[in-house]
Amino acid sequence: MDVIKTSRYKISVEEISEGGPGGYESVYLAKEGDRATDGLYGVLNGFNGRLLPAVNKTVRQRNGDALENALKTGKPMGIASGFKPSGAYHFGHRLTSSTLAFFQKNGVQVFVPVADVECQMAKEKPEQYMLTAADNLLDWGANGVNLDAAHVYFQSEENRVFTISYKIAPKLNFGDVVDIYGAKKLLLGDPKKGKPAEFPFIFSGITQVADILLPQHTDFGNELSFMVSGQDQDGHMKMTMLLTGRTLDDEIFLEGVKAIPSAFYIPHVRGLRGDKASSSDPKSTLYLGAGKPVLHAESGKIGWEYDLSLDDRISRSIQTMGNALRDDRELVEKFALDMVRYIDFFNAHSNVSFNELSASSKYSNLQEKMELATTLEEQAVIQSEIDNYLIDECKAVKQDNIEIVFDSMEEALKEHQKRRQAVFNYSKERSSYRPQGGWSLDDDRPVQPGFWKIPERAAVDEAKRNKTRWFDIISAAADKIVP
Repeated sequence: MDVIKTSRYKISVEEISEGGPGGYESVYLAKEGDRATDGLYGVLNGFNGRLLPAVNKTVRQRNGDALENALKTGKPMGIASGFKPSGAYHFGHRLTSSTLAFFQKNGVQVFVPVADVECQMAKEKPEQYMLTAADNLLDWGANGVNLDAAHVYFQSEENRVFTISYKIAPKLNFGDVVDIYGAKKLLLGDPKKGKPAEFPFIFSGITQVADILLPQHTDFGNELSFMVSGQDQDGHMKMTMLLTGRTLDDEIFLEGVKAIPSAFYIPHVRGLRGDKASSSDPKSTLYLGAGKPVLHAESGKIGWEYDLSLDDRISRSIQTMGNALRDDRELVEKFALDMVRYIDFFNAHSNVSFNELSASSKYSNLQEKMELATTLEEQAVIQSEIDNYLIDECKAVKQDNIEIVFDSMEEALKEHQKRRQAVFNYSKERSSYRPQGGWSLDDDRPVQPGFWKIPERAAVDEAKRNKTRWFDIISAAADKIVP
């Protein structure tokens, strides 16, 4: 039992059911939300293209029946999935953006909030997060997300998000916050820093709820919205479902929102050191772009933490993998398993059908054990059994996943850089373009990258978006970006 003291109170706290660190923060979470149903997999696998988490049956969800029905019947829908511009784009992000691109190519509208408000609350330098936002958008576009069709917005500029936030915030109570974020995080703050609790994560969470609801706003008119993310965001999703339900039950007009959203959880791609890949951990994470911008104290100018050249990106990735391999081969094997299992480029070099393995009785039995596990320790043990089973099956056919990743990394980074360059060039053309007779009438309008082709219904009405456009964000940082 923890005892927490303030200047007026002494509070005893006993945890009666286990949650993740801080209630929601990231580890390699195994079972937040519910397993996706065969019905949902059937719909997804009937779409154009291929989504590896669906092929391999590793999707988890919340409010999945509503999601399955909307996808099956072709109802107008919108995805909310953005990013906090605080770090470099890595392979875990690639899985997220490739999932958005998959849905967008099948007619779902995409909403990409850029969480500058969260950066401001964390007291990050605007020069840094604005450059990171521009750089990250190149990566999202390079991985197939049609930014012309998406509603890309800074949270600070999207007043509709703040309006929704104000209407749902009164429905949040103290018990909700403690259960979602954890008593220690809420009351103790950060013991390592010796600081009392601060609450930017609560305000960020409420803003994220509004981001998830925004596609249903009257201006956009989608009948359902859903979040694509890793399971570490499940706390925010539980808050979203809870507050939306309470607000609608009280018949409060929520700017056109009529349905409780759904969640679509894709697996984490683990880093080289065991936990999920993270922009803030260069020893464990392989990046696809240039790196992280930093403010140089001496000059006061923004620069880059890593070398920008493509050759340096390749050699840095190979060296980072080699260093991790010398330290712990078992962890690198699990990292490589995720890369080959979930990242399309590496999966193309695999001779193992992970789809067939996921249908095996042994795998199904391990999944059932996972669902029955009640503690994080039990989940970790079972997850290790699942990993070992899949790795052993790869070895049985003489497939070395580490070797696949090593041998293919150079080609993967070159392909990504080529696409980044295409998006960068197009962004410059769009930024300087001045239509003569309306965008749709001009023959000289810039031509989108060929990998951005989507159906017309997937485009968010451009007239309803914010003044700042995705290419404006890139244009503002163009002199500092090297694709």
